Amino acid sequence: MIRLSLRTLPLFAIIIGLAMALAAFMTISGVSTAYRDLIRSRMAMVAQDIANDINSALALGLRLPEQMTLPALLSRQATADPLTMSIDVSDVDGVVLFSSSPTRAGHPDGRADDKQAFRFDQPLINDFGAPVGNVAIRFDGAAVARGLATIRAAAVQDALPIGLAAVLAGSFGCFLVLRHLLARARAVVETRSEANPFARANAVLDQLHQGDTAMDHLR
Repeated sequence: MIRLSLRTLPLFAIIIGLAMALAAFMTISGVSTAYRDLIRSRMAMVAQDIANDINSALALGLRLPEQMTLPALLSRQATADPLTMSIDVSDVDGVVLFSSSPTRAGHPDGRADDKQAFRFDQPLINDFGAPVGNVAIRFDGAAVARGLATIRAAAVQDALPIGLAAVLAGSFGCFLVLRHLLARARAVVETRSEANPFARANAVLDQLHQGDTAMDHLR
């Protein structure tokens, strides 16, 4: 029994551990995706609010470069979220017209090379369906990555004791199953031995032999 358990239980423990690791990976992946989606939804709401204000001014005949109230609006929106690096409004050529960070105004948006930012872009479309510009929400990519790392670490920390408990419980359950199966196997073997006449004869001869041996010792 001990030898069989030593051979079988480690295999079951490995299988259970792999299953728990896969479950933890799926959980961490799902939580990370949900975190990114939550951030994007916040960025989308801010970008849509700004786009609505711009489109309202466009409908009144005020062209995008003439909307001089935008810098104050962008600054208010940017200070509302500590993750925000800048909020930019650019024209169709990709040049920043207005920004919550004044140093970015007048320069190319640089979307392709903006590796340090976690971005969300909201195209600006006028009433005729023509593009007039873009609203870019730029979050601090390093801060977003730190938030993801914190969430993943917390998920791993929660998963470790659960996984260990699952391995121990599964191994103990496997041990009980093996013990039950071994008892059943022994019972079947004993039943077959009792039903076999040759086995019964051998058992009687063994008893007689043991009795003769005991008498010889007494003599």
